[in-house]
Order: sequence, then structure tokens, then C-alpha cells
Amino acid sequence: MKKLGLIILLLIGFAKVHAGCATGIVPVPVVDSITVDIAGNVTICWQPIADPDLEFYTIFMVNLGTGANDSIDSVAIGVNCYTIPFGSNNSDNESIQLGVVGVDICNNNSAVGANYHNTMWLNSTFDVCTASASLAWNAYDDFTSGPNVLYSIYVSINAGAYSLAGTTLTTNYIYTGITQGPTYDFYVMAVENVGAGPYSSSSNDVRPPTANALKIPAFNYLYSATVVDSTTINLQFYVDTSADVNSYSIKRALSASGPFTTIGSVGAFNGMNPLVQFTDDTELNANSDFYFYMIETINTCGVSGNPSNFGRTIWLDVISNDLEATNTLIITPYEGWLGNVQTYDVYRSVAGIWESSPVISLSAFSDTMVYVDDITAVFEGDGEYCYKIIATESTVAHVGGLPEATSISNEACTLHEPLLYVPNAFAPTSHYNYEFKPVLTFSDPNSYLFQIYNKWGQRIFETSDVNEAWNGRMHNSGKQCQVDSYVYVIKFLSAKGEEFSKRGVVTLID
Repeated sequence: MKKLGLIILLLIGFAKVHAGCATGIVPVPVVDSITVDIAGNVTICWQPIADPDLEFYTIFMVNLGTGANDSIDSVAIGVNCYTIPFGSNNSDNESIQLGVVGVDICNNNSAVGANYHNTMWLNSTFDVCTASASLAWNAYDDFTSGPNVLYSIYVSINAGAYSLAGTTLTTNYIYTGITQGPTYDFYVMAVENVGAGPYSSSSNDVRPPTANALKIPAFNYLYSATVVDSTTINLQFYVDTSADVNSYSIKRALSASGPFTTIGSVGAFNGMNPLVQFTDDTELNANSDFYFYMIETINTCGVSGNPSNFGRTIWLDVISNDLEATNTLIITPYEGWLGNVQTYDVYRSVAGIWESSPVISLSAFSDTMVYVDDITAVFEGDGEYCYKIIATESTVAHVGGLPEATSISNEACTLHEPLLYVPNAFAPTSHYNYEFKPVLTFSDPNSYLFQIYNKWGQRIFETSDVNEAWNGRMHNSGKQCQVDSYVYVIKFLSAKGEEFSKRGVVTLID
């Protein structure tokens, strides 16, 4: 009887200690989050159950094929996180649903499926033409605090450290500016309470297929813009022929701020010379305006971009002063070179012949330059003076080893009115002033006529040679004319075609 009584006491005592088992109720663990790390491991964490009869936890996964709650493992009390390693989960291809139940010593379970959380499954597409990755994921709406979640998107370039790319309250994001060559990895972090926390969950990591991204030009450089004549300007630009470019759009404006208008294009092709030539002859007048140019690429998707530096042509104007025998040059500078301008060489043409050396070399300037050219030492020809400017770039390291560039301005010309000086006397028998000839500049030599008449109206000398003088004899070969006054007549055309004539008296003295 004593032994039986002891057994009864033990049973009664055991029943008192584990009285909770009799209810069959095990509290449902509160899951904080389910997250995927960079390595692809899936971890579910929960808050411990305050149940003295709790024996272990069982982790369940929803079978997406059958919809059943599959038990995948159990962990002892005191463990509040469970990880499914990469390779044993499919988080890269789908959203995984996990839940936790508590099991007491009487083998009672908390409700299965009452606390399932879904991993965020991130997927991506790559748009070659916009160079962007479109990211999309399922919402993480399982936080205890509710669905008010802030999503932060992180990116790693070339397997470097992850950095924040942006945030959103939606479940999609577009990342732009992808270039060919680097790799891009993304994951999304969901943080409850609109980013305030404390709990968060991260998605799987994705790498969009960016290997076929369009190759952006590494350079697009307008090398030179130079004037050929008043209606033609030549351009040279240096391009990255390895880039995914379909053509190059040539744009022109009258101001650096635009608007720039497309005036032509050059198609890209395999094996093309990277130094591209283009001639602009579209409705321009380089004698009256300077022009700004730039080059834009049109990629193989038809999208324009990657504008070059701009280049401004040199514009030259010239104003003559007949009384002071000067020409005033007004010069606007070249703009746009990498090395800026070193010098501006001023060249001059007199009577249609260009001088071999510059009149002057001017230092670089940033605004309009005025230079006054004294022409008293070059009174030649028909009075037409032309000028042009050749700018040379300062020494600089160019892509492709290009030499320093040059640019030529328009040719600016001016006409001086004829200048005529006629002596009033000469002495054929002296050593000085022994012949009579007008001094004439800036006339059309083919229109020249010089005549001498005596007081009876007889023409005693005539020539059309501007260099021939009257020596005081009849037709320059007869006998010496007597001391007397004689009438001269001078006729000619200016370089502009205007008629000039002068009549006067010259005295022949002994």
C-alpha cells in the first residue's frame, strides 16, 4: 500500500506541474521577419513563447506545388531564428512562405499557418535602349506593425560595397545609367513603420544581364571648326568608333546657349576613321556671322546624347580709313578647344597676293579684339586689302595623339578709294623733277588714261601705262617742247568700278 500511494502522489504531482498540457493550447510565436541575405540564405526569426511546457519549435514551409504546410525542421527552445542555407531554398526564383509553431511536452502545437511570412522575391529586366534595370518585387506586408513599409534599394557595382540607390513606397524601381562592362547587383530592404523600424527584411540578390548594354562613347570631341569661304565651314571631330553609335548629328547655333539646329549627319560604320570630316554649306554666311557647332551621337536605339564640346568659328571684319591709310580689324576669338588658343596670326593680302608672313601674332584673348593695320608701306594695286586669321591651339594632350588644332577665319576685305597727286611743274633739263607723272594709288590699271594738250588743243602725249611719264617732248620722242603751260587730263576707274577724272595745268620750266 505504501508503494501504490507513492505512485499516486507522483502522478498527482506531475499533473500539477504540467497542468497547461491539459488545455491543448500553445501560444502562436510572433514572427518578426523572414529575410534573404546576400549569400542566398533564408532566415526566419520569431519572439520566444512564454510557456513553461514548451518543448521545441517546428518550422513549416508552404509547399507551392501542393499548398500543404510541410514541416522542414525543429529547433530547441532558446533558439529564436532558423536559417535555410542557399542551395536548400528557392528564394532566387520565387517567394518562400515560412512559419513557426510551438510544441509542448504533451505534443500540443500552436496553430499552423497563423504566422506565415513571405520572403520578398526580387526580379529584374534590363532595357538596352534606356540603359536601365527595372526592379520589381512582391510586397512585404507581414510585419506586425502592418503594411506601411519603406523599401530601400541597394546596388553593388563590380562586386564592391553596397550603397543606397534609392527608396520607394511601391514595389518597383528603375535604376538608370548602366554602362557596358561593370556588373550590377541589387537587393531590396523592407523596413516597417515607413522606415522607422525596428524590424526589416531583405530580398534575394539579382544581377541584371547588362553584358549587352550599349557601350557609351568614351569621347566625342569637336577638334576644329574652320572657315573655307563665306558659304562653307569645315568641321573635324574625333569619335570613339568602338561605341554603339549609329550616326553623328551635326548641330549649329548663333549662340552658345542655342538653340542648336541639326544641319547634317554622318553615319557610323565598321572601320571608320575616328577623325571625321564634315562640310557645312547650309544657309550660312561666314563673312557676316560666327557660328557655334557641336556633335551629338545617335546610338543604335535611335537615342541622341553625349554632346561634344562646342566650337565657335573665328569671325573677322575690317573697316578702312582712307585719310589715315589704315585698316581696322575686329576679331572674335575661337572657342571650344581643350588647350585654348595660343596665338592668332594675322595674314594680309595686297592686290590679290597673300603675304607669306603674318602681319602680327596676337596673344589669346577672350573677347573681341581690335587691331589697326597701317598700310602706308604697301600702297599697291587697286586698293583692295584682305585679311584672315589663323588660330593655333596651345600644347595639350589630345585623345588619339592628335596634334594641336588650327582654325582659319573668314577672309575680310576692304577697298580704299583712289589717291591721286599731280605736280604743278617740272623741268626736263634738270637733274630733279625732270618728268611729269601723276602719283596714283588704288585704281584699276586697265582703265588708266593720261593725256597732255598744248594751248592750241593739240594732244602731244598720251599713255595708258600708269608707270609712264611725260618727258616734255612731243609724244616723248620728238623735239623738246617750249617753256609753257600745258593741260593734262587723267581718267581711271576705282577698284569698285567708279569713274574718276581730273583736268589741270602743269608748267614746263627750263
